[in-house]
Amino acid sequence: MSDRPGRISNERARLDGVGADSRPHAVTGWLSVPLLLIAALFIGALPFYVRQPLGSGESVSSPMWFGGAGHLASPAAGLYWLIALPVCIGAVALFCTWRERRSGAELHVRLWLAVSVGLCVATVVAVRSGLLFFLSNLTIRGLLPLLTMSVAVLIWGVALRSRVVIGVGVVAVAASLVSNLYNVENRVPQQFTFDTRFSLWSNILLTAFVFVVGAAMAVFAKRSKR
Repeated sequence: MSDRPGRISNERARLDGVGADSRPHAVTGWLSVPLLLIAALFIGALPFYVRQPLGSGESVSSPMWFGGAGHLASPAAGLYWLIALPVCIGAVALFCTWRERRSGAELHVRLWLAVSVGLCVATVVAVRSGLLFFLSNLTIRGLLPLLTMSVAVLIWGVALRSRVVIGVGVVAVAASLVSNLYNVENRVPQQFTFDTRFSLWSNILLTAFVFVVGAAMAVFAKRSKR
């Protein structure tokens, strides 16, 4: 009888953990919250990506921490990312820490913090030092945080061995590359196009949509296995 608590603890970890778990959906469902937090981070940037009207001839300077953001109506885009990114990263870490304590599952919070913060810092350094000079098409729209967070989620998903999170990461990386390299509105049917002042919204919403769908898939995956 003395080893019963240990067996119960081990069984609980086996059932609730992601990697060694025979039911990874048990944790995947919780990960819908971090995915939604990241989607909210991207959607929250929309008000700061309104361009000057065509022909105005004005250009508002903005902190170019994450690439170009010229011809915007507000100079606050860079400031938004510098505040919102740490808040989102921290919120994800706090939620996962809370879930770890309640379930005993390993959600690799330290890895998430190290990867997400490290990638953000590396991106800022690369942009400010000119290391991405030859990749100017990647930085011209000022949307590198979409790519940075998508890569962080992909790495985190691999560590968690969660198929849903890995899938979201892969698709999000592809979507964020498109968001940074192309004018997405050019691919949107004419009747659904935005005013030219909001042309960057399509780029942001494309990647945000991937995370919203991923969150829904995470919830569905959990319920379908019950």
